[in-house]
Amino acid sequence: MEYLQLSNGISIPTQMMGTSICDMKGKKAELFALLERALIYAAQTDTVGFDTARDYANEPLLGKIFSKMYRNKIMRRENVFITTKVGNGQQYLRNMKHEIDLSLKALKTDYIDLWLLHWPLPDYWLDNWSQMQDIYKSGKVRAIGIANCRERHIEMLKQAHLPMPHVIQIEYHPFRTVPSFVALCRKEKIQLEAYSANCLMLPFVKGNPTLNELAAKYHKTVTQIIMCWHVQQGVIPIFRSFNPAHISENVDIHKFTLTDEDMQRIFALDRDYKFHPESLNCPGY
Repeated sequence: MEYLQLSNGISIPTQMMGTSICDMKGKKAELFALLERALIYAAQTDTVGFDTARDYANEPLLGKIFSKMYRNKIMRRENVFITTKVGNGQQYLRNMKHEIDLSLKALKTDYIDLWLLHWPLPDYWLDNWSQMQDIYKSGKVRAIGIANCRERHIEMLKQAHLPMPHVIQIEYHPFRTVPSFVALCRKEKIQLEAYSANCLMLPFVKGNPTLNELAAKYHKTVTQIIMCWHVQQGVIPIFRSFNPAHISENVDIHKFTLTDEDMQRIFALDRDYKFHPESLNCPGY
């Protein structure tokens, strides 16, 4: 696995694996087994970055799996990069010290590598972000950030004289490239992460002529072309798959390089398409 360096000097993997199972149907034991098998396989492919959230309701599950993997020497805690997030329901309580302790206990760890506000919840997020600064200084988290924010939220931080995030996580893919926001993040030395990094491989993505032409040119899949496009521009893509073949497909992208011209062809696909509208997830956004 390759790494990037955050503004505070912390190393972060160039790809992350999503672990949410909250939208999947099945018995708890079956989902536990599915997730455990996927994480073990991912670790064997040198995947060390894992993304979760309180609202995914799987922190305790992941804590059990990670602990078992440590005991079985499949991986070591110091080599794993764990991201979790504080949801809106927790933000309403305005007690971030309590929330980090709950996540640490559930994940069975002494520290979180990256801790994010899941949403910039109006009337709450600035105060909670301020509280997160002390928790970051305490060493319980190695880096902090915000998911689902826009330019106006960065400006609000500046006006409040609060520190910039180390990481911002947004929906980002070839069909939503938000160039002005990306430029702002680079100016402020904020690392960008992309969820829905392959736009869920919706039919219009799978069938896109440009992506398929490039896949044929490089003898790769459309997914690999998109993942490479992310990594080459310094954006960290988050993929979610519990299928070993698909996990391998997502991470096997470091043996080829897209030309500058082909990178621009992918950027040209932008149509500001958003699969996850903020209005459905964050009241008053």
